[in-house]
Amino acid sequence: MNKLLTLVLSLCWIQHAAAQLAKIQVTLDSSVTQALKGRLYIFSTTDTAKTVQDPDPFNPSPLFYIDVDNWLGGQVRVLDPSAPAYPVNMLELKPGHYKFAAVFDIDTIERNNTATAGNWYSRDVKVEIRQGSPAEIQIKLNRRIPSRAFRESETIKQVNLRSELVSAFHKRDAFIKAGIVLPKNYWQDSLKTYPVVFIIPGWGGTHYDAANPNTAKRYGFEWGKEKIYVYLNPETQTRFGLHAFIDSRVNGPWGKALVHELIPYIEKTYRVKRDPNYRFLVGQSSGGYGVLWLQMNYPAQFGGCWAVSPDPVDFSDFTSVDLYRKDVNIYYDQEGKERPFFSMNGTYLSTIKKFAQLEDFLGDGGQMQSFEAAFGLPDKKGRPRQLFDRQSGKISKEVVKSWEAYDLGKVLVKKFSKSKSLIEGKIHLYAGADDNFFLNRPVEIFIKKAATQQIKISGELIKGANHWSIWNEGFTKRVQQEIDDCIR
Repeated sequence: MNKLLTLVLSLCWIQHAAAQLAKIQVTLDSSVTQALKGRLYIFSTTDTAKTVQDPDPFNPSPLFYIDVDNWLGGQVRVLDPSAPAYPVNMLELKPGHYKFAAVFDIDTIERNNTATAGNWYSRDVKVEIRQGSPAEIQIKLNRRIPSRAFRESETIKQVNLRSELVSAFHKRDAFIKAGIVLPKNYWQDSLKTYPVVFIIPGWGGTHYDAANPNTAKRYGFEWGKEKIYVYLNPETQTRFGLHAFIDSRVNGPWGKALVHELIPYIEKTYRVKRDPNYRFLVGQSSGGYGVLWLQMNYPAQFGGCWAVSPDPVDFSDFTSVDLYRKDVNIYYDQEGKERPFFSMNGTYLSTIKKFAQLEDFLGDGGQMQSFEAAFGLPDKKGRPRQLFDRQSGKISKEVVKSWEAYDLGKVLVKKFSKSKSLIEGKIHLYAGADDNFFLNRPVEIFIKKAATQQIKISGELIKGANHWSIWNEGFTKRVQQEIDDCIR
């Protein structure tokens, strides 16, 4: 699910303001000589001891934006109380101390406006809002997010492979990106071959994480039998959210590209075993859905998948909503109460309505839109058709119908009830019994459907674990052991 990223913002100066905030003036750096187009965001925080960060989805500080065209260096763009705002407009700010920062998203391909190289940002501006006359703030947009370097080593390598399939779909260059983690002794024996594990991380995870010690710890790179790990980037070149390496009618054929382009490249470049039975999939959250989808849609290509805390695998319980129920509303239950979306230690911190409307305010690339892009059809402009109306929460039954091929519980029954041998023993499905996004419920439904159809899978709800805490040393070793048991 959604993982928040911190803005690369620092430094501040103090401006004294009074009462309502009447105007924010943003000046683009004078070095810009080519007219720019994009969305100008103003983020804020009331915790002035910290730098401004991406909005907290459960308790967002005031946010504003305007769409900008033909902006040249030295020119000023103004946000006034008419600018789109969430959750309150400029005239409704409470007195107190704030920090504000600007981000100018000019990228039309990547989803993350605060981490995409080339986007502009400002340093923080500290403001005191006092009772009195309206105030104005001056912000200078004079920093650019730099490109991120992938640091290779003897055992960590980068893949940046142009995909003919995805490029043809989008009519522009598209690349499969991954970090390769080799065994420590890989270069000592030129004849030894290794099983390969493809990992699809959850929200915010990228191939750069392949070199992170915490990644190695979570997935157990140094435990069990020696393997080559391919740590995939599901975030890249996807305006509408994670593509999770599934074949999508909006995002493109990322699953097909993995199978028919990346795997041959890996086999040609590194000493991996070419038997599909030694090819495994591990995924977390959105990546958990992705690996289960791949195993079920390309069953002969992989020896097994380990789907952990996956996004909804059965749409009869989609973020706690039965999408097939007549007249169901995604925002409100039968009693008219807002449906919870996220819980922590038994306390509900947000609702589907609040979460979805904040994402809608922030533009493309949120969690809900990622579902629509992954599972649904494009509209006439190539954008994903919305599952539900963002104001009322009313669900489109036409869109639900178009999603059915991605309801893995339905696929399990329809496709594999008479073809059990294709996937038996290959599916390993786990979720924390206390999953923060209630994803344990569709996992439980999937497990029960497999049992009813007498399809042998390994599935379990881990007691006392949530969406993230399911990963601990014991669970990691269990996953590694189960993979090792498949290696003959």
